Amino acid sequence: MKNLLFVSPTTPRAVRTKKFVDYFHSRGFFISFIGWYRESKKPEKDSNINNEIYIMRGGGYGTKILPLLYCLFIIKLFFKLVTRKGINKEVVLAVNFESAFAVWLASKFRRIDYVYDIWDELAISHNFAPWIKRFIRSIDKGIRKSSYFYIHVDPNRLSEIDSSNHVIVYNSPYDFFKGVEREIHYKKEFAVTGYLNDGRGLHSIKSFAKDNPDYKFIVVGEFINKETEEDFLSVSNVEYHHFMPQNQLFDLIQNCRGVFSLYDTHVPIYRLAASNKLYDAMMLSIPVIVNKEILAASFVEKKQIGYVVNYEYDESWKKIIEQSEEEVRIIGNNGRKCYLEEYEFTSLVDRLILPRLS
Repeated sequence: MKNLLFVSPTTPRAVRTKKFVDYFHSRGFFISFIGWYRESKKPEKDSNINNEIYIMRGGGYGTKILPLLYCLFIIKLFFKLVTRKGINKEVVLAVNFESAFAVWLASKFRRIDYVYDIWDELAISHNFAPWIKRFIRSIDKGIRKSSYFYIHVDPNRLSEIDSSNHVIVYNSPYDFFKGVEREIHYKKEFAVTGYLNDGRGLHSIKSFAKDNPDYKFIVVGEFINKETEEDFLSVSNVEYHHFMPQNQLFDLIQNCRGVFSLYDTHVPIYRLAASNKLYDAMMLSIPVIVNKEILAASFVEKKQIGYVVNYEYDESWKKIIEQSEEEVRIIGNNGRKCYLEEYEFTSLVDRLILPRLS
């Protein structure tokens, strides 16, 4: 089936969705998209999407009324799907629980073949009361069971509610340097990318930046909290950019000495973090910087592809700047080798997903 409908509580410019959109466009799929544009400005159209619709505008990412807006999104998406012409000729790719729940409900009234792409499991993404967590998980189990198949971003996300009807497609990027011979000259720069909130170690990175004024800190993404943004950007050696296309990001940070991927382990889902940043760093031959007590820390240590530090800035961070350029190169090359052997995005989708949809 060559008609693919993406439904998402965000835009097709989100990194993982964009990779899937570009991939399936290159394979000749007719792509439609229904989503939620969080900003007030007019969205830019994606040239690889044939039909792009937003059922909600505004709301941002960190407002107090966000739970209510998610409920509204689910209701609107449900009615959009049950009244959609030709949906029985499409495969729906639903991003996260909010979209998949609406698709699952709609499938009770219409024949809908759907694939569920689970970025973060809702039940463990927040500190819900145990009974709420159990209730959400019971629904989530039903959504997974009724799906054509579903996708996890890492094997560590598997739990007792999973069946064999899943595949693992890591949060890894396309190979930016495919067919290119390069020798990296590492600069005195570090990269901080993605959604920038207090649970991703910004206070520690800020202290590290202030103590190392001869290093540049390239920050690319969106701050969730205005006060955090003002505080972080007050540091003189921080260079800030808003979200940009992935190729532009890679071009900007390709000579950094490290990419930060820190997560507050008090949030359950963060302990299982499978971030884009880890795989971006591997692809770019750049050491990744993670903190202890997240599952990725043992992977980084085992593969020798970066540095493991404490979440709070302290003496453990010294190793990041004590490495010679040659030592940084060895760590970066370890990551690149690992990426090419196991995590290149196109190879994963070619092998695990395309045969199921063709």
